[in-house]
Amino acid sequence: MTRTDDTVINKIKHVEDSLKNTLHRVEMIEKKLRTRLLTTENRERLENELEDVKEVLRRNEEKLQSLRKENSKSFMVAACLVFLCFLFYGVYMMISENI
Repeated sequence: MTRTDDTVINKIKHVEDSLKNTLHRVEMIEKKLRTRLLTTENRERLENELEDVKEVLRRNEEKLQSLRKENSKSFMVAACLVFLCFLFYGVYMMISENI
């Protein structure tokens, strides 16, 4: 039994939401890093966290890119099937009119 959440479109939406949240997190960390009232320990912790969040951001962007590629492949398959249906219908109509 398949779930409705397993569609490519829903996966793309999920990854886009994740990207949005991650970008917001990056902005918040960078804003905190701009303040001069941080201790060295806190600054290092935030810089490490920023690196980790940027890595998650990079992975999500790659995942989004691959999902979009998969979505375009699915569209091309569907378009080819529609074209073949019209082609077969046209050939059928040409043959049946001659009989």
